[in-house]
Amino acid sequence: MIQEFQHIFADLTSPQWMVFIAFIAIAIVRLAFLFLVSARVAFKKKTKPENHSGEKISLIITARNEEENIRENLPAILELKSKDYEVVAIDDFSQDGTLSVLGLLNQRYGHLKISSLSQETRFSVKLAQNIALKSASNNWVLFIPTALQEGREKWLQNFLQKIQSPGINVVLGYSTLSYNKGFLNLLYRVETFMQQMKSAAYILGGIPFVYSEENLAFTKENYFNRGGFGKIITEPYANVELIINSFIRKKSTEVNFHKDSVIRKKIDLDKTEYTNLLRKSLRIEKYLPFWKRIILWMDESSKLVFIPIVAASLVGCVDLWPLITTLIGINAIAQVLIIKIILNRLNERKIFIPSLVYGLLVPYYKLFFRWHFSRKSRKQKWRNVF
Repeated sequence: MIQEFQHIFADLTSPQWMVFIAFIAIAIVRLAFLFLVSARVAFKKKTKPENHSGEKISLIITARNEEENIRENLPAILELKSKDYEVVAIDDFSQDGTLSVLGLLNQRYGHLKISSLSQETRFSVKLAQNIALKSASNNWVLFIPTALQEGREKWLQNFLQKIQSPGINVVLGYSTLSYNKGFLNLLYRVETFMQQMKSAAYILGGIPFVYSEENLAFTKENYFNRGGFGKIITEPYANVELIINSFIRKKSTEVNFHKDSVIRKKIDLDKTEYTNLLRKSLRIEKYLPFWKRIILWMDESSKLVFIPIVAASLVGCVDLWPLITTLIGINAIAQVLIIKIILNRLNERKIFIPSLVYGLLVPYYKLFFRWHFSRKSRKQKWRNVF
């Protein structure tokens, strides 16, 4: 076998060598990201429960025109058995009965704090978040959506357990949509899974950042130590994630990917919800340090060229197909196992095959989307100048 390959290598032309070397390089890069980054989430050991150190948590909700969601979902949160939490709800100048419903709930539940923005302002979400963080009695805070449907007693106890760990100032949970029929629901859930899996993997790999503020506990002192939003208050898509990404570190972050730490929400979807999810991820990446953006670029670029270089290798280096298909097989098996293990751990159903297909095809759509979004943003800036 070895002599046979020696003869094949000896007969390769210069173009064939270039294609084969390119394939080997890309395959190694993809395997490195899979085994050194993504696999960390799948094979992360469960941490032992810490002794209760008295840490409590403030659950934060910012709401605009969320009367129905507040009425349907907030009472269940307020009636959780634990005494180690409070709920801080900020009304973002709603035009419906959101503030009235919050007021009625405030009369029934002493651990609910409410406040409101009294007028329409630019960047009101960030202002509402800032008010909520100032109002929170506890150092640990956790943002939750008004449309929260799944993730209650076990979820809260799980987070209360994690925040007792010494040296930890960020606890990352998993947040997604409730299952519903429809292509948009599937698309949104798969993109959410891929983003949060990537974020968790990069954190464990020593390249920490987050894409979502939901179901993410952190210590508010770090927020105020960095002066709040400051100059980034004008960012239209990302919010408190930008502040968290400025202080998040691997050693002080707990990746809490477990079925008991998952929350699910129910929202009415349209295509803008999905595209805004992509826009937000692009804007968050833009604010990351240069070295992190370089690694992200290597990851995404290797995904983009993997299929073309595999095709070119199989066509141009036919005699080397056993070696080429072996590397492809290792890559595919690793990808399948990692995604399956993580989905099982999160009790996330009906997106296994879609996630595999999505991971292969969507990088090409995202390349176009990134170009289109950047072009549109530049035009908007040019108009704003005048």
